[in-house]
Amino acid sequence: MNRIRSHASHRPSATRRRHNAVCESALIAQKGRQPCAANDVLIGESGAIRRLRATIERIAPAPISVLIEGPTGSGKELVAALLHRLSGRSGALVAFNVCAIGDTMFEDALFGHVRGAYTGAGTDTAGFFREAHGGTLFMDEIGGLPAPLQPKLLRALETGVFRPIGSSRDAKSDFRLVAATNEPINRLVDAGRFRPDLAHRMSGIVLTLPSLDERSEDVPRLVHHFARGRRVEANAMQALVSRSWPGNVRELRQVVDAAFVFGRDTLDRHAVQLALEHRPAALPARTAEKPSDYLAIERTRLISALDQSAWNTVVVARAFGVHRSTLYRRLKRLKIALPPSMKPRPERPEPEMAFLISRPAAARDAGKFAASFPPGANPDPGIAPHVV
Repeated sequence: MNRIRSHASHRPSATRRRHNAVCESALIAQKGRQPCAANDVLIGESGAIRRLRATIERIAPAPISVLIEGPTGSGKELVAALLHRLSGRSGALVAFNVCAIGDTMFEDALFGHVRGAYTGAGTDTAGFFREAHGGTLFMDEIGGLPAPLQPKLLRALETGVFRPIGSSRDAKSDFRLVAATNEPINRLVDAGRFRPDLAHRMSGIVLTLPSLDERSEDVPRLVHHFARGRRVEANAMQALVSRSWPGNVRELRQVVDAAFVFGRDTLDRHAVQLALEHRPAALPARTAEKPSDYLAIERTRLISALDQSAWNTVVVARAFGVHRSTLYRRLKRLKIALPPSMKPRPERPEPEMAFLISRPAAARDAGKFAASFPPGANPDPGIAPHVV
């Protein structure tokens, strides 16, 4: 796994970076430069951003898969769009958020379906794989990928071959995969939430994006970029540079946009203070879910899937990538009752113990039984002992 990080190894102190940033903000507002594609998308001149842009320009034309790691709001979507823009691929950029698709519809969304595949499937649907043919498929928040679908996704990524739901024929698509996660992929693997082989398949090259606090010298450039030529006062810039940004570039942009509303197209210190006062309170740290939480989530997803499919267990089992008997056991474990007409048939009872004999004894007795008949005669197989 080739891991390319955009963190700076030797950087000036935070105080020095903020001082330099404020001093050059006036120059940035008046002096512009004609940007290249990467400069136009990834704003900033810190060492981390310069190295990130150089790396993207170098790897973009290659068909290798790329995994983007970075905190929320650091610009993972922009990096994915830039990779596609510089790749030279003629197809489209097909982007979607893994967590925004329900588990029961995930296979349908990725692989598509044919008409009549299930109730309500009135037309053929291409799916994201076929839509991305010749282009780039961007899977955001890949850590939310349901476990039953991970083996199917691995096969499709390895071979480029997949089968739409309800189809008897395989389909093929040629696309460049870009995935993103706000948690390190190794942590997801260690927690048992992600298959190691799928993680390796997605991590041809790993780009790690820095937080905005790690490149605070870029704040003035970002502010002027968001200002779009409107007036930015020095005291407002000082207030923006001197604070921490847990929400990264996304939070900075929201604050700047709100401040211009309060300042009536002028960004001053008072407008910044008003914008910050109307921000939500600090969000609690993300905590691990308890096992009971997982069971509750799984129960909700199963009930939702059953409702959407008119309680068709065949469709739901196929959507979750499990056998129907496995689905029944899961429903029983989660205390989800099926309608009486849809309950599984009872399993065939075991034969009586008196009729069960060991395999060697069965072979011996069967030989004696057949030898008692004249040559060429066929003994009744129904009389032969039951072999287990």
